[in-house]
Amino acid sequence: MATCLTGGGEGGRSTDPAGKEVLVFTPTPNEYQAVKRRVAETAFSNIKVRVLESGPGKINAAFKMAAEVLPGLARGHRPAFLVGAGTAGSLNLEMASGDLIASTSCVISDWRMEDGRASQHGAYGQFVYEPLSAGLAESIALNCLDRTASRLMEHLGAQGFKRGRLMTSDTFVAGREHKLSLGRDFAALACDMESGAFAFTAQNLLGGLPWFNLRIVADSLDQSLADYFSMEIDLVEILGARTAEALQALDRLI
Repeated sequence: MATCLTGGGEGGRSTDPAGKEVLVFTPTPNEYQAVKRRVAETAFSNIKVRVLESGPGKINAAFKMAAEVLPGLARGHRPAFLVGAGTAGSLNLEMASGDLIASTSCVISDWRMEDGRASQHGAYGQFVYEPLSAGLAESIALNCLDRTASRLMEHLGAQGFKRGRLMTSDTFVAGREHKLSLGRDFAALACDMESGAFAFTAQNLLGGLPWFNLRIVADSLDQSLADYFSMEIDLVEILGARTAEALQALDRLI
Protein backbone atom coordinates (compact mmCIF):
# COMPACT_ATOMS: atom_id res chain seq x y z
CA MET A 1 0.00 0.00 0.00
CA ALA A 2 1.41 3.41 -0.88
CA THR A 3 0.37 7.02 -0.85
CA CYS A 4 2.04 9.48 -3.20
CA LEU A 5 2.05 12.97 -1.73
CA THR A 6 3.29 15.00 -4.68
CA GLY A 7 1.96 17.69 -6.96
CA GLY A 8 0.54 21.08 -6.11
CA GLY A 9 -2.35 22.78 -4.42
CA GLU A 10 -3.08 20.32 -1.60
CA GLY A 11 -1.65 19.85 1.88
CA GLY A 12 1.38 17.62 2.26
CA ARG A 13 2.59 18.23 -1.27
CA SER A 14 5.80 19.76 -2.46
CA THR A 15 5.51 23.20 -4.02
CA ASP A 16 8.34 22.13 -6.33
CA PRO A 17 7.22 19.34 -8.68
CA ALA A 18 10.88 18.45 -9.20
CA GLY A 19 11.50 18.19 -5.46
CA LYS A 20 13.73 15.48 -4.06
CA GLU A 21 11.83 12.33 -3.15
CA VAL A 22 11.67 11.03 0.42
CA LEU A 23 10.08 7.63 1.03
CA VAL A 24 8.60 6.93 4.47
CA PHE A 25 7.98 3.28 5.38
CA THR A 26 5.51 2.41 8.13
CA PRO A 27 5.00 -1.20 9.29
CA THR A 28 1.31 -1.43 10.27
CA PRO A 29 -2.02 -0.06 8.95
CA ASN A 30 -2.53 2.19 11.99
CA GLU A 31 0.97 3.66 11.73
CA TYR A 32 0.53 4.10 7.99
CA GLN A 33 -2.81 5.89 8.27
CA ALA A 34 -1.63 8.25 11.02
CA VAL A 35 1.63 9.19 9.29
CA LYS A 36 -0.05 9.50 5.88
CA ARG A 37 -2.74 11.82 7.25
CA ARG A 38 -0.32 14.11 9.06
CA VAL A 39 2.11 14.27 6.15
CA ALA A 40 -0.78 15.05 3.78
CA GLU A 41 -1.56 18.11 5.91
CA THR A 42 2.03 19.37 5.74
CA ALA A 43 3.55 21.63 3.07
CA PHE A 44 7.09 21.03 1.83
CA SER A 45 9.22 23.29 -0.37
CA ASN A 46 12.10 21.07 -1.45
CA ILE A 47 10.98 17.47 -1.04
CA LYS A 48 8.25 15.17 -2.29
CA VAL A 49 7.08 12.61 0.24
CA ARG A 50 5.63 9.16 -0.34
CA VAL A 51 4.24 7.21 2.61
CA LEU A 52 4.12 3.42 2.27
CA GLU A 53 3.04 0.47 4.39
CA SER A 54 5.67 -2.26 4.53
CA GLY A 55 4.03 -4.83 6.77
CA PRO A 56 5.59 -5.97 10.06
CA GLY A 57 8.93 -7.71 10.52
CA LYS A 58 12.34 -7.72 8.87
CA ILE A 59 11.42 -9.65 5.73
CA ASN A 60 8.44 -7.44 4.89
CA ALA A 61 10.42 -4.29 5.64
CA ALA A 62 13.38 -5.25 3.46
CA PHE A 63 11.25 -6.59 0.61
CA LYS A 64 8.94 -3.57 0.44
CA MET A 65 11.79 -1.05 0.49
CA ALA A 66 13.72 -2.92 -2.20
CA ALA A 67 10.63 -3.41 -4.36
CA GLU A 68 9.79 0.29 -4.23
CA VAL A 69 13.30 1.64 -4.80
CA LEU A 70 15.07 -0.80 -7.16
CA PRO A 71 12.95 -0.11 -10.29
CA GLY A 72 13.65 3.62 -9.95
CA LEU A 73 17.35 3.07 -9.41
CA ALA A 74 17.44 1.08 -12.64
CA ARG A 75 16.07 4.16 -14.42
CA GLY A 76 18.55 6.48 -12.72
CA HIS A 77 16.13 7.80 -10.10
CA ARG A 78 17.72 7.98 -6.67
CA PRO A 79 15.58 8.97 -3.64
CA ALA A 80 17.04 11.61 -1.39
CA PHE A 81 16.16 9.76 1.82
CA LEU A 82 14.57 6.56 3.06
CA VAL A 83 12.80 6.87 6.41
CA GLY A 84 11.34 4.28 8.77
CA ALA A 85 8.58 5.40 11.15
CA GLY A 86 6.76 3.30 13.73
CA THR A 87 6.48 2.17 17.33
CA ALA A 88 9.06 0.51 19.57
CA GLY A 89 9.46 -1.05 23.01
CA SER A 90 11.75 0.36 25.67
CA LEU A 91 15.07 -1.33 26.51
CA ASN A 92 16.27 1.45 28.77
CA LEU A 93 15.30 2.80 32.18
CA GLU A 94 15.13 6.31 30.76
CA MET A 95 12.72 5.47 27.92
CA ALA A 96 9.02 5.70 28.81
CA SER A 97 5.85 5.24 26.81
CA GLY A 98 5.38 8.22 24.49
CA ASP A 99 9.08 9.09 24.24
CA LEU A 100 10.38 9.73 20.72
CA ILE A 101 13.57 8.39 19.18
CA ALA A 102 15.46 9.67 16.13
CA SER A 103 18.10 7.20 15.05
CA THR A 104 20.87 6.71 12.51
CA SER A 105 22.15 3.57 14.24
CA CYS A 106 20.59 0.09 14.24
CA VAL A 107 21.55 -3.45 15.09
CA ILE A 108 19.76 -6.59 13.89
CA SER A 109 19.88 -8.73 17.00
CA ASP A 110 17.69 -11.84 16.91
CA TRP A 111 19.29 -14.38 19.17
CA ARG A 112 18.58 -17.53 21.16
CA MET A 113 20.41 -19.32 23.95
CA GLU A 114 21.90 -22.75 23.28
CA ASP A 115 24.14 -24.42 25.89
CA GLY A 116 25.12 -21.05 27.31
CA ARG A 117 25.87 -19.57 23.91
CA ALA A 118 23.89 -16.96 22.04
CA SER A 119 23.38 -17.45 18.32
CA GLN A 120 22.80 -14.44 16.12
CA HIS A 121 20.43 -15.43 13.35
CA GLY A 122 17.95 -13.98 10.92
CA ALA A 123 17.51 -13.01 7.33
CA TYR A 124 20.98 -11.57 6.85
CA GLY A 125 23.36 -14.15 8.27
CA GLN A 126 24.27 -16.23 11.27
CA PHE A 127 27.15 -16.35 13.66
CA VAL A 128 27.72 -17.51 17.23
CA TYR A 129 29.18 -15.61 20.14
CA GLU A 130 29.96 -16.82 23.68
CA PRO A 131 28.91 -14.74 25.48
CA LEU A 132 28.34 -11.26 24.01
CA SER A 133 31.87 -9.98 23.64
CA ALA A 134 32.90 -6.39 24.22
CA GLY A 135 32.49 -4.40 21.03
CA LEU A 136 30.28 -6.96 19.27
CA ALA A 137 27.33 -4.58 19.07
CA GLU A 138 29.56 -2.00 17.45
CA SER A 139 30.91 -4.50 14.93
CA ILE A 140 27.44 -5.43 13.67
CA ALA A 141 25.82 -2.00 13.94
CA LEU A 142 24.46 -0.21 10.89
CA ASN A 143 25.21 3.51 10.94
CA CYS A 144 24.13 6.21 8.51
CA LEU A 145 26.95 8.74 8.20
CA ASP A 146 25.18 11.10 5.81
CA ARG A 147 25.96 14.71 6.80
CA THR A 148 22.40 15.94 6.28
CA ALA A 149 21.11 13.09 8.45
CA SER A 150 23.60 14.03 11.15
CA ARG A 151 22.45 17.65 11.08
CA LEU A 152 18.84 16.52 11.24
CA MET A 153 19.56 14.32 14.26
CA GLU A 154 21.08 17.31 16.05
CA HIS A 155 17.99 19.37 15.29
CA LEU A 156 15.57 16.66 16.40
CA GLY A 157 17.57 16.15 19.59
CA ALA A 158 16.83 19.77 20.44
CA GLN A 159 13.14 19.18 19.67
CA GLY A 160 12.53 16.46 22.24
CA PHE A 161 13.63 13.35 20.33
CA LYS A 162 16.05 11.00 22.09
CA ARG A 163 19.02 10.07 19.89
CA GLY A 164 20.43 6.56 20.01
CA ARG A 165 20.53 3.03 18.65
CA LEU A 166 17.51 0.88 17.82
CA MET A 167 17.62 -2.90 18.16
CA THR A 168 15.61 -4.91 15.62
CA SER A 169 14.29 -8.40 16.22
CA ASP A 170 11.48 -10.52 14.80
CA THR A 171 10.90 -11.86 18.31
CA PHE A 172 8.65 -9.99 20.72
CA VAL A 173 10.75 -9.03 23.74
CA ALA A 174 9.12 -9.56 27.15
CA GLY A 175 10.24 -9.23 30.74
CA ARG A 176 11.93 -6.30 32.42
CA GLU A 177 15.31 -7.96 33.05
CA HIS A 178 15.48 -9.43 29.56
CA LYS A 179 14.77 -6.03 28.06
CA LEU A 180 17.40 -4.37 30.23
CA SER A 181 20.02 -6.99 29.34
CA LEU A 182 19.38 -6.52 25.63
CA GLY A 183 19.57 -2.77 26.01
CA ARG A 184 22.94 -3.08 27.73
CA ASP A 185 24.37 -5.72 25.39
CA PHE A 186 23.41 -3.90 22.21
CA ALA A 187 23.68 -0.33 23.53
CA ALA A 188 20.12 0.28 22.35
CA LEU A 189 17.36 2.55 23.62
CA ALA A 190 14.45 0.52 22.24
CA CYS A 191 13.55 -2.48 20.10
CA ASP A 192 11.33 -2.91 17.07
CA MET A 193 10.84 -5.36 14.21
CA GLU A 194 11.79 -3.27 11.14
CA SER A 195 14.31 -0.44 11.65
CA GLY A 196 17.38 -2.61 11.20
CA ALA A 197 15.98 -4.13 8.01
CA PHE A 198 15.20 -0.68 6.61
CA ALA A 199 18.75 0.41 7.44
CA PHE A 200 20.36 -2.76 6.05
CA THR A 201 18.42 -2.52 2.79
CA ALA A 202 19.14 1.17 2.25
CA GLN A 203 22.80 0.85 3.16
CA ASN A 204 23.81 -2.49 1.66
CA LEU A 205 21.30 -3.35 -1.06
CA LEU A 206 20.34 0.03 -2.51
CA GLY A 207 23.69 1.66 -3.08
CA GLY A 208 24.13 3.35 0.27
CA LEU A 209 21.03 5.54 0.18
CA PRO A 210 20.81 7.82 3.23
CA TRP A 211 18.31 6.75 5.87
CA PHE A 212 17.09 7.39 9.38
CA ASN A 213 14.42 5.96 11.66
CA LEU A 214 11.80 7.64 13.82
CA ARG A 215 10.12 5.66 16.60
CA ILE A 216 7.71 6.35 19.44
CA VAL A 217 8.07 4.16 22.52
CA ALA A 218 4.82 2.25 22.94
CA ASP A 219 5.58 0.04 25.94
CA SER A 220 7.96 0.74 28.79
CA LEU A 221 10.07 -1.86 30.60
CA ASP A 222 7.17 -2.86 32.86
CA GLN A 223 4.43 -2.85 30.24
CA SER A 224 3.18 -5.66 28.05
CA LEU A 225 1.75 -6.04 24.55
CA ALA A 226 -1.72 -5.67 26.05
CA ASP A 227 -0.70 -2.21 27.29
CA TYR A 228 0.64 -1.39 23.85
CA PHE A 229 -2.59 -2.27 22.07
CA SER A 230 -4.62 -0.23 24.56
CA MET A 231 -2.54 2.88 23.81
CA GLU A 232 -1.73 2.30 20.14
CA ILE A 233 -4.17 4.74 18.51
CA ASP A 234 -3.10 7.71 20.66
CA LEU A 235 0.58 6.87 20.21
CA VAL A 236 0.48 6.57 16.43
CA GLU A 237 -1.26 9.94 16.22
CA ILE A 238 1.69 11.47 18.06
CA LEU A 239 4.03 9.54 15.78
CA GLY A 240 2.27 10.94 12.71
CA ALA A 241 2.48 14.53 13.92
CA ARG A 242 6.13 14.31 14.94
CA THR A 243 7.10 12.49 11.73
CA ALA A 244 5.62 15.38 9.75
CA GLU A 245 7.60 17.83 11.89
CA ALA A 246 10.82 15.87 11.33
CA LEU A 247 10.21 15.86 7.57
CA GLN A 248 9.65 19.63 7.63
CA ALA A 249 13.05 19.98 9.32
CA LEU A 250 14.59 17.74 6.67
CA ASP A 251 12.91 19.88 4.02
CA ARG A 252 14.76 22.93 5.36
CA LEU A 253 18.12 21.13 5.49
CA ILE A 254 18.12 19.25 2.22
